[in-house]
Amino acid sequence: MDAVHYIRSLQLMIELVGTDCAVDHGLKAKVMKSKPDPVRLDTWDVRILSEIQVDGRISKSELAKRVHLSASACSERLRVLQAAGIIEGFYARLSPALVGGIVFVMVEVVLDRHRLEDQRYFEAAVQDFPEVLDCWAIGGRIDYLMRVSSPSMAAYQDFMEGLLQAGLGIDQYYSLVVTKPVKSNSPIPLSALRLRYTPKP
Repeated sequence: MDAVHYIRSLQLMIELVGTDCAVDHGLKAKVMKSKPDPVRLDTWDVRILSEIQVDGRISKSELAKRVHLSASACSERLRVLQAAGIIEGFYARLSPALVGGIVFVMVEVVLDRHRLEDQRYFEAAVQDFPEVLDCWAIGGRIDYLMRVSSPSMAAYQDFMEGLLQAGLGIDQYYSLVVTKPVKSNSPIPLSALRLRYTPKP
């Protein structure tokens, strides 16, 4: 399949699933970790995604050189990947140490009830708290794991007390204070995908 037919097939898939084509612009590419009915990627796509995860500010001409495509073919593939939602957006990664005055706490949350509507209510409610940087649903002894930022431990405790009073259905929570970052914000490893798909001319 040539590049034109490949791109058109991706566009048809996007139209069928009704994908939102809005794209954010910024400094660093963020690649979506999971999505229902993912678009099938080939080696060229994986190369592009690998490069922009490391350097979202790379120029299109330099990106084309690194992945060994023409500038037009590379730009079109990048556009399709953005339109498909595989690239969720671009952002700047800040240094907490240099910004200063930030405490990070991993919070394990157990709900008092486990009905589907209770889970949906909690998940919708935490979207409104900017202190909650990340929140993951967890299988096992806890229900959710949150990453919370705060200017101090006292402020963190006030925040959690307010969260308990907000009626989110939290039965218990456990605080794990981050003492130092060891590894964070690493690119999603796409090497396995490189081996899975054969390059298409």
